[in-house]
Amino acid sequence: MKIKRWITGLWIVLLTAAVTQAASPVWKISDGTRHLYIGGTIHVLAKDDYPLPKAFATAYADSHTLVFEADMGQMENPEFAGQMMAQMVYADGTTLESLLTPPTFKDLNQFTAARNIPVAAVNQFKPGMVMVALTLAEIQRLGVGGAGVDEFYFAKGRKDGRPMDFLEAPMDQVAFLAGIGIGQEDEMIAYILRDVEKLPTLLPVMKKAWKTGDNDLLYRETLAPLKKEYPDLYFKLMVKRNLAWMDRIMEMMATPEVEFILVGAGHLAGDRGLLALLKEKGFSAGNL
Repeated sequence: MKIKRWITGLWIVLLTAAVTQAASPVWKISDGTRHLYIGGTIHVLAKDDYPLPKAFATAYADSHTLVFEADMGQMENPEFAGQMMAQMVYADGTTLESLLTPPTFKDLNQFTAARNIPVAAVNQFKPGMVMVALTLAEIQRLGVGGAGVDEFYFAKGRKDGRPMDFLEAPMDQVAFLAGIGIGQEDEMIAYILRDVEKLPTLLPVMKKAWKTGDNDLLYRETLAPLKKEYPDLYFKLMVKRNLAWMDRIMEMMATPEVEFILVGAGHLAGDRGLLALLKEKGFSAGNL
């Protein structure tokens, strides 16, 4: 499995809404003179999810620079994989079994056994890595383990020689994942198990809503429960990163080149999502 799938697998369960219902997952952001595009993405898709909504091709054709959350090319580097794994496991010999209550560890054991994953394979992982590993295992079991929008356009952009930019460093994402649930392992693992078990029912709803721009539905079914149960995690995962990315996006809006920014759809959500933040700055956000 490519290492970038371990990074981006987390975001498949964190899709959400934009400000209003729309017709596609792509928005044109404008100040009346200059513009750029922002596309909400799903990081892992099935073959029958292609072709992608036409709005992606429209934005790609009208743009000069592709902008991703992080450099997926760097994520393929074996050295990066080693650095990532060093951060995602307990270095002092601690195991999940030693941190979880017996009922929660039993549930984890039963869940992994039902999917032919030895619990020993995840016992040394920190909760963030457990989330990624179990989510990817489940979506692959459901036949949805193919290239997502980001990977598709990263490969296309590289083939076409498009300039590329990135909103954060891959190790920033690793650091975030490594910190998820530390000190709250029992609560977090219990939440992960409940959330992953919903995927067979939730994933078709999410993908249909994503393709048609039904962002209200995406929000209700995904981020709203996370925000309610883990407001601190929601802030760190979505709001804090959105605010950091806004500085970069404002710089891009000031350039003559047209950028096409591709981020997990969750980052376009709610009153602290990128679309709302851009509207607060006076920009228009029209759906393609």
